[in-house]
Order: sequence, then structure tokens, then C-alpha cells
Amino acid sequence: MGWKESAKEQSAELKDLYVKICHAQTNGDYAFFRKMFSQEDGVLAIGADPNEWWFDYDAITKVFQAQLEETGGFKILVDDPCACCNGSAGWIAGNPAIKMNNGTEFPMRLTVVLEKAQDGWKIVQWRSSVGVSNEGLIGETLTT
Repeated sequence: MGWKESAKEQSAELKDLYVKICHAQTNGDYAFFRKMFSQEDGVLAIGADPNEWWFDYDAITKVFQAQLEETGGFKILVDDPCACCNGSAGWIAGNPAIKMNNGTEFPMRLTVVLEKAQDGWKIVQWRSSVGVSNEGLIGETLTT
């Protein structure tokens, strides 16, 4: 059984939201992210760069806007994520590809934890990363 099949409850609504998230990044839609991130204490976003670790709504949304402007946008090649929910908690795990305007393309890992609020799902935790092999990271091959 694969990880998608063993998930709690697949959510078509959250899969649709994942596609919207990817399209918002592709289109440089800063307003989408201002609406989607929770403004509650504890909201967290972590990016692939070691300096990308933000703990509050204002910092997160400012950085999202700045990076979307700095990159001129980039295309997200949407994959088929695992998107699950259990009551008011939801989570998405995807492996989209990023295609930069300069033609560079690379796989990314994206996990999003959401909380169902009165006005819809809100992102409470965002994590994007680029996978590095165990051998590349620690110089050893490990079981995967």
C-alpha cells in the first residue's frame, strides 16, 4: 500500500486547493496568499533556503510578495498530491516541479497544514524544500 492509499481521508476539496496554491504561485498572486495564511499565533512558513523560517503572518506575506516580485514568477508543474482531512485539520503533501523563467527546472517538496476556519481553510504551516540524497548530504547511502 502506498502513502496516498494509507492516508486518513483523501480530500477532493484540498486537492483543488493545492492546484489553486500552485496556480497562485505561477501567476504571482500575492493577494491569494494574504487571504490563505492564518493570522493566528503559531502560523509558520519554512522554505528551502536556510534563512527561510518565518513565524508570523506579516513576515510570511511580505516575503511571499517580495519573492514573487523578485523571481518574476515561476511556473509550478502541478502533480497529484496527497490531500487529507480529519475534521477541522487538513494537510497536503505534493511534489511539484518548479520551472523558472530562465528555463531551470527542479522538483520541489511542498507540505501544507491547514485549519478549517469560519471563512474556509487557512494555512497554519507551510514547508517547501528540495530533496537531497542521503549520500549527497552525509556521504553515506542509507535505506530509503
